[in-house]
Amino acid sequence: MRTRRLSIILTVMTVVLILYAVFYTRLAGVTSWVGVTGSETKSIIVILKSSNVRSDFWQAVKGGVDAAAKELGVETVVQSPLLETDADTQVTLLDEAIKRKPHAIVVAPINDYRMADKLEQVRKAGIKLVLIDNPIPLDPPPVSVANDHLKAGRLAGATAISMTGGHPKVAIISDNVDANASNARKSGIEQALLAYPNGVYGTYYCLDSKQRAYLIAKSLLSGSQPQFNTFVTLTESATLGVAQAIEETGMAGEMKLIGFESSIDEIQLLESGVLGATLVQRPFNLGYLALKTALRDIDGGDVETTTLIDSTVVNRMNMYSAENQKLLFPFSEK
Repeated sequence: MRTRRLSIILTVMTVVLILYAVFYTRLAGVTSWVGVTGSETKSIIVILKSSNVRSDFWQAVKGGVDAAAKELGVETVVQSPLLETDADTQVTLLDEAIKRKPHAIVVAPINDYRMADKLEQVRKAGIKLVLIDNPIPLDPPPVSVANDHLKAGRLAGATAISMTGGHPKVAIISDNVDANASNARKSGIEQALLAYPNGVYGTYYCLDSKQRAYLIAKSLLSGSQPQFNTFVTLTESATLGVAQAIEETGMAGEMKLIGFESSIDEIQLLESGVLGATLVQRPFNLGYLALKTALRDIDGGDVETTTLIDSTVVNRMNMYSAENQKLLFPFSEK
């Protein structure tokens, strides 16, 4: 009887100790642990720019991350500030992630003077690092999965040439002077228009504000006859602000508008004809490939320093094709 009671007590104590060990490890902030079988669960923390459910782009990136995590059986935590401009929150999330010591951190860094140092801290902690879409200069260069913004800019420039019958005069509306992705797009546009005298009318910065973009466009469109024929807007907020100004001045169709990205608002502008074309990225692919790259790096596999993803020119004529519908509505029912 005593032997049986002792056996029960020892069994209960063993279970309690196992549970304590697991929960203690979790509470200590470590997102991976060794189970009873001795197999280690790989853990990856993903920090994006925005968790806003109205941000179609970042929701699609998260969808790609979730799909890859499910397919590969990886423990993944996705965290983000609400706003893409909230660098303070993203820096705090990075600090917390480093303390949790995951196998890898995947981050879409916001442009901020502190970011390079924070990413170096990730490396020094022995954590694998993969960047999404915003190349931060580090030495050696970090592993990154990004849209080919330079090539997309060239496509935008070529589209401007086509839409104006070979006579492009382009006003570029960017977000910030130090925005890496937008600067690459701008360089691509300039390269495409190099052979056209006065092909670039000017570059203006809206600080990623729809209202500022609207005011800039209203100012440029004032007067009897604008000295340019095309707006190329490098962000969604710039596109929406400029589109509003074009509609209010009654210049839709006459003043060409080429944008980037594919939010619901931009799709509606395509349908109405105010937006002549947009460069559609593949955000789902960004998230999916970034997570797969991180896992390959954890496992010691060969990893490309930079993986580039192409964009597609979508306009009113081709937006209803099966392939482009998948790009515009990646989560729609088939």
